[in-house]
Amino acid sequence: MYLRPGFVVVVVGCTLTSLSTIIVALRYYCRYYLMGTMGATDHLMLTATILTWGNTVINYYQDDTSRRFRPSHFFKPEKRPQFESALQGTLITWFIYRMTYTVALLFVKLSILFFYRTFASSVKLRRFIYGTMAILILYTFGATLASFFQCENPSDSWSVTFYIGQFDRMKDKSKAKPKCYNPTKLWVATAAVNLFSDVVILLLPIPTLLSLRVPINKRLALIGIFSIGIMAIVASCVRMWVMALWGESAQNSAQFGPDLLLWGQVETNSGIISASIPFLRLIFSRRSQTQKGESEKRVIVISPPKPLEDGDAHRPLQQMDSMTFFEPGNEDPEKGDGGSSPMWGGFITVPASLSSRSRDSGSGDPEKPHLTV
Repeated sequence: MYLRPGFVVVVVGCTLTSLSTIIVALRYYCRYYLMGTMGATDHLMLTATILTWGNTVINYYQDDTSRRFRPSHFFKPEKRPQFESALQGTLITWFIYRMTYTVALLFVKLSILFFYRTFASSVKLRRFIYGTMAILILYTFGATLASFFQCENPSDSWSVTFYIGQFDRMKDKSKAKPKCYNPTKLWVATAAVNLFSDVVILLLPIPTLLSLRVPINKRLALIGIFSIGIMAIVASCVRMWVMALWGESAQNSAQFGPDLLLWGQVETNSGIISASIPFLRLIFSRRSQTQKGESEKRVIVISPPKPLEDGDAHRPLQQMDSMTFFEPGNEDPEKGDGGSSPMWGGFITVPASLSSRSRDSGSGDPEKPHLTV
């Protein structure tokens, strides 16, 4: 069964953007209900998700309008009246897309950098983060402005007459030509800048994560979570390669246009997902803490010691039945040592949270439980 490339772009875009929306919603849940705090990093990511949905809608109209004609029709003047309205819709959607795509990537990267700022301890790292933000904002503003003013008169960018005039073998030189520049170099340059900034943002937290005073396995786990952003870098590399092919000729623009849109969706949604997944760890850690708290609240029932019999009068104290408290199954749930060292933790029937609270108070060391014989 043949699937139209534009239809595949729409399906992939809707699937990835829906997944990104679910993950961002879970991120809001973790930040608001579990942590009780929210910041600019969350709102920026929500804005990026909304813009990504906008790009998905634009992709749908790009597919809907472009499927009504073929590039070979451009060379047949008799067929032009049949597809002029559809061609104009395609040109307008492309004109909007190349600006909203760049802005959506900006909000994703700003959200990540605002999150980095929360744990940046050194002044140099903070300054580098602020400098990266400023460069990305200025670059996006410049690229958006350049895309909008591709032609001296912006409306010439979606003019059907000027676009079809490129394919006329016998051009009328008396007609005024629009003053436009070739945008291929600009778009390839923006793709290269996007790739470079993705690599910088990925490597930015690595020194801080390596310097954390945590076990090496947790340190590597954190690095692995942050390294999910490699997917965005791979998508950016592929998209830049497709961009180079797309800009070689008008025929290549029609052939590689769906691939360009597809990898644009993968790049943006990969950034949203990889930047939001670290916050979802709170859901699983909260569940494990709840299960641990329930296990610590178990009340250990201790049977009273048996009365001494006639033969037990001279039996040593350490061999009495009270020593069964040290057997496996009666160990301290906080220590988890399986009864390897004698502890009287079995007599403590209050939850561990109360014990930890008493240790933090200013009353000194907690009173050690003892056995009265």
